[in-house]
Formats: sequence, structure tokens, C-alpha cells
Amino acid sequence: MKKNSLSILSILLLAGTMLVSCGGKKQSESKQIATDSIKVKETSHLFNDPKKPGCSLDINLAYVTKASSKTIQDSINSSLIATCLGNQYAGKDPKTAINEFKAAYVKGYKNDVEQFYLEDQKKNHEDEISSAWYNYTKTIKSNFIFNEHGVLVCRINTYDYTGGAHGNHTSLFLNFDLLTGRRIYLKDLFKEGYEKVLTSLLLAQLEKDNKVTSEAELEEIGYFITEPLSPTENFLLNDDGFTFFYNVYEIAPYVMGTTTIKLPFSAVESMMKENNPADGLY
Repeated sequence: MKKNSLSILSILLLAGTMLVSCGGKKQSESKQIATDSIKVKETSHLFNDPKKPGCSLDINLAYVTKASSKTIQDSINSSLIATCLGNQYAGKDPKTAINEFKAAYVKGYKNDVEQFYLEDQKKNHEDEISSAWYNYTKTIKSNFIFNEHGVLVCRINTYDYTGGAHGNHTSLFLNFDLLTGRRIYLKDLFKEGYEKVLTSLLLAQLEKDNKVTSEAELEEIGYFITEPLSPTENFLLNDDGFTFFYNVYEIAPYVMGTTTIKLPFSAVESMMKENNPADGLY
């Protein structure tokens, strides 16, 4: 009996050591991360004439300058650049990617607008042309907002205006596993078949946040006119749990703005996989 007790104790001590070791490695990965950003703020005018409308580009792109390995650094940066600038720029050096993106944006703007502006000039006097329809604006700003226990989170805010009543704002969140450099998706965190239960939890929390007691009442407020509620990959991880972020038009009309739904780890822990990328946070 004494021998069996010692064996069980040894197993427990080994398991505890492995957990501490894994948690310590994750925190070590977080401490090795170093970041920087590249800023671009320029306006290019039609026909290179500063008196004419133009396109304004405002970029502040955060990226990783150091990680525990070059592979992890490159993986994170490639995903960030693809999300901010487009898949065609993934894998490029951040400065190169931004320069190429800037050139393509200006070229695309002039190709789209210059001919229409010339036709407008033929019909109207220069002073009568509405610059608002020809002034384009694109803003891309990203920053790292969380870095603990092997989880790195970046928020990306974008604004795109191409004439019309208003521009389009979006906020995107990317969560990275610092042990691999890969983006964390819901399937990496939750057991198979999680969608139905997670949707119910999100719906219940949204009802609570809006002080209603049914999905029908949420619909009366204005929710789900565009799309029904479902778990989104646009989520933020931190010590408090999950924050699911829905941009305008995703589950509610423009006038209602964005929607955030927060779920603590205690609400979803039973659904989560063992040894998932976020297990050091709870």
C-alpha cells in the first residue's frame, strides 16, 4: 500500500511539474516578444494637382521584430500583413509590403476616378464639382493589446471611404499562439460540436446585456435583421475570458453600431479542449 501511495504521489508531482513547465514556457514566449510599427500618412491627388481631389492613406502597422524563433516571428507578421493589406502581401517584409500596397492603392484610385472626373469637368464648372465624391480615404491602424501566457493579441481598426453617405469602420482581432506563431481559431480552443452551446451562451448574454428575456425582444430592438447570431472568429482573448466582436451590419443595422459580447472562462471552460493555446489564461 505504501509503495502504491508513493507511485501515485510521484505521478501527481510529475503532472504538476509538467503543468508548471508548460505554463512557464508560455510566459517565457510572451516575454521574448518585441514589436515596432511602420507609419505612413500621405495624400495623392488626381493628375498630381494639389488643387484637385485625392486619396488619403493613413497606415500605422504594428509587427513583431523579435520572437523566440524567426519562424514564429515570420508566421505572425505574415498573418498580420495579409489581414491588414491583403493576401498578396503575405510573406513580404513589412516595409516592402506597405510600399507595394501604397503604390497599388494610389494606382487603383486614379484608374477608378480620373475618367469620371474628366467627364464631370465637361458637364460642370470646376467649382461646381463635388469633391466629396472624389476624395477617398483609407485608414489601417493596428496595435498589440495583450501579451500574456503565450497568447499575443492584435487589434486592427480600418476605415474606408470611397464617396457616398459614410465610410465603413471595422475592427478585427487576431489571437496568436506564441508556441507556434499560428493564429488561434475557435476550433483550436473548443471541443468538436461546440457551436450550438456557444451560440446559446452568446444569445443569453446578449439578452442580459440588453435587459430583455427573449430572442424575439432582441429582434424588436433591431438585432438579427441582417444575420442571425453565431460564434464569430472575430474575438479577443485575455485574462477575463472571451470578447466576441460584431461589426456593423453583421448582426444589427448600421445605426446600432458594433456589438460586443463577453463570456468569462468559467462559462465555457467545460467546452474547451485540454492543452489548448489559451489554457494558461485560466
